[in-house]
Amino acid sequence: VNSTPINVPMKKNACGMISFNINGKDKLLLVGGYGPTPVTTHSHSQYAPDPDNPNRWYTNEIHLMCVSSSPGQWIVPVITGTRPPPCTGFTLHTLPGNRGVMFGGVTIEETGEHRVDDVFLLTYSQDTIDFQKVVKPGDTRGKWPKGRSLHASTIIKTISSNKQDTFHLLVSGGLDENEKTLSDCWILNLSSLKWFQIDLPESVTKRGGHSLS
Repeated sequence: VNSTPINVPMKKNACGMISFNINGKDKLLLVGGYGPTPVTTHSHSQYAPDPDNPNRWYTNEIHLMCVSSSPGQWIVPVITGTRPPPCTGFTLHTLPGNRGVMFGGVTIEETGEHRVDDVFLLTYSQDTIDFQKVVKPGDTRGKWPKGRSLHASTIIKTISSNKQDTFHLLVSGGLDENEKTLSDCWILNLSSLKWFQIDLPESVTKRGGHSLS
């Protein structure tokens, strides 16, 4: 697909992309990532240079493309709620009901890279994306996974005794703040917004840059 020169994202990698359908139109949502010095910028987006590599820029650009009617035409949507900071190496998933969930990743601070444990819940409408940051408990020990990047995650659906669907985010492995490989596995109940840790062999969980489905 050849992009039109209007509202084009910066060249990037390690961004997040999901697809969804609204009113019969298939759309792609592109979030964050990092890349070389941006040629063009967007007024509502942020761009943060890596202190250790001035040719690497992190961004929180958010773009939409309607692939069913306007392939190649990017749209800069209206963002409501709490926009994520410039970030890369996170995971992003689609949920039923025009919703999504985003977890973890690397942000840039004055001292360099910082791995985060943030959860954002997304809601899509026609050309508007709402981001809501999940509030963490005061004491996260044993109740919330460490900040990480290059982890793997997937969505799991369970059905309760009253036949209600409940969706969960499963997160495994990744790299911690010191770039050491993590071996833990966590599940977030997307209804109660509570995490719980599960025990799995390190041979399964101790890895980064892997995939999970």
